[in-house]
Amino acid sequence: TTQMIPKEDVIVIVTKDGYVKRVSQRIYQSNSDETLLKAGDIVTGIYGMNTLDTLLLFTNLGNYLYVPVHEIPDLKWKELGKHISNIIKIKADEYVVSSIPVYDFEAEMYITTFTKQGMVKRSSLKDFQVQRYSKPLTCMKLKGDDELLQAIMSPKKEVFITTRRGYGLWYGIDEVPVTGIKAGGVKAIALKDDQVVSAHLFQQTCEYLTVITEKNTAKRIKLSEFDKTARARRGIIVVRDVKTNPYYILKTFMISNKELLVMMDDKDKKELKITEFPIADRYSTGMMLKGSI
Repeated sequence: TTQMIPKEDVIVIVTKDGYVKRVSQRIYQSNSDETLLKAGDIVTGIYGMNTLDTLLLFTNLGNYLYVPVHEIPDLKWKELGKHISNIIKIKADEYVVSSIPVYDFEAEMYITTFTKQGMVKRSSLKDFQVQRYSKPLTCMKLKGDDELLQAIMSPKKEVFITTRRGYGLWYGIDEVPVTGIKAGGVKAIALKDDQVVSAHLFQQTCEYLTVITEKNTAKRIKLSEFDKTARARRGIIVVRDVKTNPYYILKTFMISNKELLVMMDDKDKKELKITEFPIADRYSTGMMLKGSI
């Protein structure tokens, strides 16, 4: 019962490789150094939460893990987090792709999930609340070898999807029907020998799509270069596809005010200033970044 859990404000830390821990707010505020991480891992979420709140972790296999904050190991700042598989058993080929902190399951919010093969789905936040959570729970039925790419909870109404071969598609979230938690998705974007690399929910006040390519180049494109169209179309080019020398897209970002963008390779973390990326047209391949990503 909830009464037994001491109510405490904590900081929850989640990493790309699926390590989690919580620390007291006091410990967090008194530490300016980076928390301990395994080589090549990065922090993907730092959330101010309460021991009575719940962390939802989404995996590539279309599952979510329901993790009450009080069950996340309470560790020191300089201690490595515990891998999520120590709390909830996941498959060997299963890994965390997104984390969402939940403070109130009754809030009028939706969780939108996107897959690599271009499907999308929206479900009501309250559907994710469960009593029994000792194993992974389905949040999206996947077809074939499709994988969940990310899960987003946001009140923003615009969707933008980008693909590895350089297509971008913008439409309204209302085109994605709200369905139950066990359902499959609907088509988000039409793909041709391609896969989705990034999906965003954004507000129209966001001015740029930031593009990073596998060839280590970057640029920003004004959103005004795109027309808002409809779901399940192919979209338009974000980077020109040069057959002999393709600039495939690694990732895109839609960040309105954040200056820094943390990228990494296995050896070191890079902090890149988005504002230094050139504003270019849809056909440009962008500016070479220093060091590898």
